[in-house]
Amino acid sequence: MEETIEIISWDAVRVSPFQPRRHFSEEELEELASSIRAVGLIHPPVVRKVASGGKVLYYELIAGERRWRASKKAGLEKLSVLVRDSNDEHAAKSTLIENVQRVNLDPMEMAEAFQKLIDVFRMTQEDVAEKVGKKRSTVANYLRLLTLPESIQHALSKGEISMGHAKAILSLDGAELQNMLTKMIQEKQLNVRDAEKQSRKFTPKKTQTSRDPHIDEMEDLMKQQFGTKVEVVPSRRGGKIVLHYYSLDDLERLSELLSIEA
Repeated sequence: MEETIEIISWDAVRVSPFQPRRHFSEEELEELASSIRAVGLIHPPVVRKVASGGKVLYYELIAGERRWRASKKAGLEKLSVLVRDSNDEHAAKSTLIENVQRVNLDPMEMAEAFQKLIDVFRMTQEDVAEKVGKKRSTVANYLRLLTLPESIQHALSKGEISMGHAKAILSLDGAELQNMLTKMIQEKQLNVRDAEKQSRKFTPKKTQTSRDPHIDEMEDLMKQQFGTKVEVVPSRRGGKIVLHYYSLDDLERLSELLSIEA
């Protein structure tokens, strides 16, 4: 793929609609701007030309939006960019993948980037995992965040709760219980272990009078471990454990957790 270095006006650059990152720390931008003022822009942003009839309309960012924003803070009117010869589809896919690999995205930005790769480019979870260098189970866990109520997604994006907290919240059935636990985590500043304990308290107990309470406890622990609905069904000669899955990709995620190879 052909790449060239060009010096262009700062305002000739446009952000890609496939840029997964939405939030930028003003403090971090100012620190980077100070560095750019002192030593210049060492690593140029990656862009592609968007043209019509042979005339360049603008340069679309593929990677390096943070550096581009910091350049403006540093007072640069012109900056060096790495121009990549890339078509629409390849540029969009590269923007998503390179930013996932290089940028510190928040969990919801990551989840939305994975979902966009699946929806727009018809990639499987396995394809996404391979492209971004993560396990399929990791990709599946991020995608499950998109099933949370919007208010919880917002809290996760803002860093008010962590991925560990989200896993405990996802073990509960229904938005009402999930919102209750989230509110408790925020108000009482619960750590992940305490959040898991609270989620087990929110889980309805089985009504069978003959059921051993230890079985209920183990069932709740397995829900936390596997991040899905688990049923422990005792019988006279032992019993069975039922793990619920909601897609083939979810089944693959559970298989990885159980160390089962196809």
